[in-house]
Amino acid sequence: MHQPKPLFDVRAEHGEGPLWDPVEGNLYWVDLFQGRYFKANLKEQTVEHHEVGQALGVMALRKKWGMVVAVENGFALWNEDARNLQIIKSTPISDEPALRFNDGAVDPAGRFFAGTMAWDEQSRLGKLYRLDANFVIKELDNNLYISNGMGWSMDRKTFYFIDTLQHALFAYDYDLPSGDISNRRVFIQFPEDEFPDGMTMDSKDGFWIALYGGGKIVRFNADGEKSGEIPLPVQYPTSCCFGGRDMKTLFITTSQKELSEAERRKNPLAGRLFYLETDVRGKPERRFRG
Repeated sequence: MHQPKPLFDVRAEHGEGPLWDPVEGNLYWVDLFQGRYFKANLKEQTVEHHEVGQALGVMALRKKWGMVVAVENGFALWNEDARNLQIIKSTPISDEPALRFNDGAVDPAGRFFAGTMAWDEQSRLGKLYRLDANFVIKELDNNLYISNGMGWSMDRKTFYFIDTLQHALFAYDYDLPSGDISNRRVFIQFPEDEFPDGMTMDSKDGFWIALYGGGKIVRFNADGEKSGEIPLPVQYPTSCCFGGRDMKTLFITTSQKELSEAERRKNPLAGRLFYLETDVRGKPERRFRG
């Protein structure tokens, strides 16, 4: 396995939510608190900046056109060409200034899962929601600190979810026809001084989890057993996804939010996007069917 290297001369304040589009060969990632995202074409080595107007937690491509996003004020649709953000009717947290959306993913049936957290990053006010293709929204779980990395097993029977301040990756029974989840249990328990953030899963049901403040990506196999670590030259990795032509390239987002101005000058790679060539194939990102 190769060493992680920075990719593109772009520095986010708080990079998050990497997303690979195998159709167009584009890589997306967000700069959460700046309310913008980057769109890079690997073949042409170009990067575009797009402003959405409010804190942007996570985004996903839609089946037909455009994107679905989870932003400061709730679920929304984003038209990149028109630069138009349309908040979905009856979206959660639209009138709750203490909360914002943070992370999410599209399930095997094309539904958009996303979770909330408190702005103070300490209160246990977070909830997990599902946005169906008909734009009906359902609350799936609550009493959460920081909603983070999500994924599904290859057999589509298990949903995985990280709560950073519970220091845990949880597993739930997942019902594909309805999109409902049940029977939450701890699948991987991290030490109190480790903070699991975003994650991706590979085609062997392995987990690749960013340790915020830990300066590394940790790998676990399908049984939840630790199988390796990938050290990074920055302290705050936030999330990762697989992409590239053969789906074996791991893209890693990072943050400089916790650093002082002096520390930022001393750590010019903080906030950069990294890539790593691996020996395992990832899962393609699904598209929202709404």
